Amino acid sequence: MRSLLAIALIAGLLLLVSGCAGSSGDSSQTASLIHRLLQAATSTGTGELESYVGKLPEGLPAKPPQYPGAKIIVSNRQPAPTSAAQPTPDASGNIPQPMLYLIVLDTADGRDKVFSYYESALNKDPWQLASTFSTEDLDTLQFSDSGDPDISGVVSIARGGEDNRTSVLISLQDSGAFRQQLPPFKLQESLAVPNEFPSDIPVYEGATVTGSAFVRESGDQSFLVIFLTKDSKDKVTDFYRNVFQQMGWTVQAGEPLGVEQRVNFQDAAGDIQGDILADAFARDPSYTEVRIQVRQTPSREPGQPSTTPQPTAAASTQQPTAAVSTPQAN
Repeated sequence: MRSLLAIALIAGLLLLVSGCAGSSGDSSQTASLIHRLLQAATSTGTGELESYVGKLPEGLPAKPPQYPGAKIIVSNRQPAPTSAAQPTPDASGNIPQPMLYLIVLDTADGRDKVFSYYESALNKDPWQLASTFSTEDLDTLQFSDSGDPDISGVVSIARGGEDNRTSVLISLQDSGAFRQQLPPFKLQESLAVPNEFPSDIPVYEGATVTGSAFVRESGDQSFLVIFLTKDSKDKVTDFYRNVFQQMGWTVQAGEPLGVEQRVNFQDAAGDIQGDILADAFARDPSYTEVRIQVRQTPSREPGQPSTTPQPTAAASTQQPTAAVSTPQAN
């Protein structure tokens, strides 16, 4: 999901730059806007996005071709996404961490001229052109470094705006980069749950919501709420099992994936069903990460409370009490 979001925002960003970089004359304002959008699109939780206004990023492992006379608006450096939640250090104790470098350029030359330059420049040593792709709004050239298999990149070209200028986005990734250590995890402010999330499914008391989703389809509504808590996964799943059973819902132990805890539930009328998945949080095992996945049929009005009884006071004293649907941050 995040990679798709990044691609969409970066492509839109390039078109935006082509519309404002040349006409506004305020490069610092444009650079700040780019920084905020890229931070939202490419944040991985592994480190801060670093921006460099009007110059190339620090630590650039190789200098890709820069269109002659083009102005550097801003460049960025950030740890790139990796599939390994806990990468294995090498013999020296260094941790593999791919790095992503982004460079935004602006020129008055035409898009076709800029494309021709990069089509040629990326086919000269040490660069090797892998593919090109063009649409009505965007040219994309994918390339690699023939002398270093860890380095690859993409050049994207767009034209537009009041001055009809051309913007270039160079994305360079170094897959062989290392870092001394991962930054410590920092818990952020809790997010709100979706407005129509069933009110009789509580969010765990004191939990910090880190993600949510809502999808309306013809047959039902689907929700996802992800939160972190310091309580154990056993305590969390026991709490939800107790809440649902007290309301007369059907509760079953779901088939676990690995060492996670899983609980399946369904209300008495069959209007709500879903599951709870709880496991140690990969970035910081001192937290438990919990995912609540819910499907609700249209026969139940949004936010309508359950007609089944709520948990008794006696039961609540044995388990953590439920918070309102929008929890407070830790």
